[in-house]
Amino acid sequence: MNEKNKKLLSKINKDKRKSSLEKIKKKKRRELSLIVLLFLTVILGVGFMFSSYVKLKTINVSGENQITKDEILAAGNINSNLKTWTIKDDEVRNNIKNKYSIFKEVIVKSTFPSKIDIKVEEYKFIAKNKKTDGQIEIIMENGKTYNGEVRNNYNLPILENFKEDEDKLKEVYKNLLELKQEVLIQISEIISEDDGNLTIYMNDGQKIKVSRANFAQKLNYYDEISKYIDDKKNTTLNLINGAYLETSKSEKQRIQNIKNLLAKNSVDASNDKEKTTSESQNKEDNSSSDKNTTQNRAINSQNNNQTSTQANKRKNT
Repeated sequence: MNEKNKKLLSKINKDKRKSSLEKIKKKKRRELSLIVLLFLTVILGVGFMFSSYVKLKTINVSGENQITKDEILAAGNINSNLKTWTIKDDEVRNNIKNKYSIFKEVIVKSTFPSKIDIKVEEYKFIAKNKKTDGQIEIIMENGKTYNGEVRNNYNLPILENFKEDEDKLKEVYKNLLELKQEVLIQISEIISEDDGNLTIYMNDGQKIKVSRANFAQKLNYYDEISKYIDDKKNTTLNLINGAYLETSKSEKQRIQNIKNLLAKNSVDASNDKEKTTSESQNKEDNSSSDKNTTQNRAINSQNNNQTSTQANKRKNT
């Protein structure tokens, strides 16, 4: 190999080594840049996640009535210092429902970066039950007692004389849920009677008698019926069998009829007793009575024969 070729080959090898070194340097620079970028991204990400930008700024609560917004947020451990990414929606919902039994449903939705929406639905109040000791308890639509603070009072009917009878109360609760809201708010009192029926007093003064089992079915038409009642304070609307008005006069007559019926039954019972006693005595006199009867028949027969003979004689003469 001549000298010229050697120089050319040496130059080629030198260029190759230089090119390889440049490639290695570029690769290392790229790797270093990637590492630095990744590191910076992590730093920025961590800084962002703990920055005020992801703190709760918008907190919406809707549907509350008896329970305040502050009470709901406290039950769910929600405050403006929380980071959105730390909130667990299911945990917040369960905490609120476990704290307040009045909630029928709780919906929690947190939205990145700084918003949370809480929507609640409360059980409706349907009645106030007056217990035997005089205390008043609020009844919710699920039949359970509400023991919290009543902030928004309703015109609820007062239940009286149920004597803690859960079966009777459940029947009443069921019917109250079936009542129209515009009818329910017109009821003042519901009193349990000894005959198993109910007496209802309306806010307009009307007294109503109903069956406990299904009074909602007829009472829902109260607004239509009441239009035809002029004197609501001196009449009773009877909805037990059909629908008709009772006045004080008709009520007195009904009570008198009942008394007469009872008196008649008492007399009949007394007569039955006397009859039983008489029959017992008659059993002892059966033989003599039969004998007297036979004799009386014979005498009567004889008298009849004599009368017939005398009549024939007068005829012949």
